[in-house]
Amino acid sequence: LMAMPLLIVNMGGEMVYILEQRLQAQKIPELKQQKVLSDVVRTMYYPRFIEELFKPQEMYSLQSTRQIFDRLAHSSIMRLNESSMDKLFDLMAMGFKYQVISCTSPQELVDITCNHLDVLKAWVSSHATVVELLDECARQLELAYGGMPKHEFSALRQSLCNFFQDRKVKVSLFLHDGTQNNDGSIVVSAHGHLPLGSQKPGTVRYFSGGAEVNRTQEQTVGANAWVPGDGTRTHLGGNVYVKDRVATPPASQAKSTYAQRLSRL
Repeated sequence: LMAMPLLIVNMGGEMVYILEQRLQAQKIPELKQQKVLSDVVRTMYYPRFIEELFKPQEMYSLQSTRQIFDRLAHSSIMRLNESSMDKLFDLMAMGFKYQVISCTSPQELVDITCNHLDVLKAWVSSHATVVELLDECARQLELAYGGMPKHEFSALRQSLCNFFQDRKVKVSLFLHDGTQNNDGSIVVSAHGHLPLGSQKPGTVRYFSGGAEVNRTQEQTVGANAWVPGDGTRTHLGGNVYVKDRVATPPASQAKSTYAQRLSRL
């Protein structure tokens, strides 16, 4: 019942990334770019909307979700025709689908959301009232997910996967860098950092009397491709439309919100 905030906030972040890239490509004057982006972000994080969004509720249909973003995209002086809006929504959906599938643990969805919020805050930093709206959303995020059990996170991720199931729109950026297969499916990584506290594939732990007494490592394919997690926040959720595609400093240097919660236990 708490999947909608993650869906809307993250797809909304993707929408702003794409709009910013299009404004840059069209060589729109800087001041006009800032006005468009700040207007969209202000509407997206309007207090009443965020308050309703974070109430427990069933997942919206794809059509209902599209209607939300139709209104948000046209909340500024910018106007998009039906074809442009279709393409925008497809990019938003595939961008977040890639992140949902690529995260190594369901809890990482919170870090992905924080990364989106951090990038938006950097872009609207000159608009104090808009920054306050983003800060309030971050506060709601902590209240909603800060104490969520692992099994609920798993169910939440499954709800998001069901939402995007069979949606395989090809994205040239993803096809070019191998993120996406030619049939539109997302490539799942077989290497990287493990979730904090997880062991390599093939690890066998033996317990007696409720305590671990021995640990062995079985030979498994690809086990050495994974390294232990160090609590650093994932790069997922950063702006993939920048030329160098490097994670933004707030995302790449910050500590995982999940790791922070573990450190407080």
